[in-house]
Amino acid sequence: MENLLAIGEFASASRLSQKALRLYGENDLLPPAWVDPESGYRYYRAEQLQTATLIALLRRAGLPLAEIRAFLRDPSPARVDAYERAAADELVERRQMLRHVKRILEEEPMYDVVTKTVSEAPYVSRTKRVFVSELEPFILDTFEELGRDGAREPGFVLYHGPVNNDEDGPVEVCVPVPDGDKRLPSGEVAYTEIKGDQCKFPQILGAYEAVYRWAKEHGREASGPAREIYLLGPGEDEQLHIAVPLA
Repeated sequence: MENLLAIGEFASASRLSQKALRLYGENDLLPPAWVDPESGYRYYRAEQLQTATLIALLRRAGLPLAEIRAFLRDPSPARVDAYERAAADELVERRQMLRHVKRILEEEPMYDVVTKTVSEAPYVSRTKRVFVSELEPFILDTFEELGRDGAREPGFVLYHGPVNNDEDGPVEVCVPVPDGDKRLPSGEVAYTEIKGDQCKFPQILGAYEAVYRWAKEHGREASGPAREIYLLGPGEDEQLHIAVPLA
């Protein structure tokens, strides 16, 4: 026990609570140098104060314990630079989300929702699980792969589950072709047309909300996955129909 600090002393010196020290020990970030086998009391080396400081700073920066554990195995300025870039990107995204929330509260966008009857359409497709950051490249690459430029009807995307930062669909990118092996069923759909910035995430969520709200207000139910019909784009000058099939 020579030159070891009791947990209370170490907590005072590191500005970490004893509860936090126990948590970090249990997660293999800052294990005590010695544990009294009779009392269970924990002791630390003075050299561990730097590790404690690093953990405290990284936690304040928002890093999860698993990421901090990985960093402590191989600490380097380059990894800190990577964390800083990721934090800057996350801040930009958070500010975009908050601005969109403010816009919804201050002036709710207006969407004209109409209905139409569509015929059965054969198509080919490719399905993949993607998060929202991967969505546009997947749509662009798949449209090109499936020959969307040569199709007579607009390509479309079916969403078989939510797509955002935490959920990954799956997403089915589709191109209508006469000899397609799949069939989009005929029936009535409710849709609204959007263009430009309205097609970007998270603004596009407003169009989905408008269509689903219209269906509920008119006593209708969705009968299948929502779809995005690409009249133009994806890209800078996007123009879409956000459509929901109706029962």
